[in-house]
Amino acid sequence: MRSIFRHLPHYLTLFGILFAGLLGIFIFSYDRVSQVIISIAVAVAYVAWGVVHHTLHKDFHLAVVVEYLLVAGLGLVVVFSLIFRS
Repeated sequence: MRSIFRHLPHYLTLFGILFAGLLGIFIFSYDRVSQVIISIAVAVAYVAWGVVHHTLHKDFHLAVVVEYLLVAGLGLVVVFSLIFRS
């Protein structure tokens, strides 16, 4: 239980990044280019958050970066498939 409270500020930051991105996607629902830019910005912020989080907790490894890059890439594929659906 103590671990949850120790990480809570980090996860609230991540939630804020993802929430702001989702809000931006809905606000710019009329403009696909803006949605793509917002999606890429959220993916980059997600990877940056992961690097900072794991660096602060001293468990940063190359595998962590690869994992965050793959998850961000998968997220972009899903979001782009929704943005550019017919």
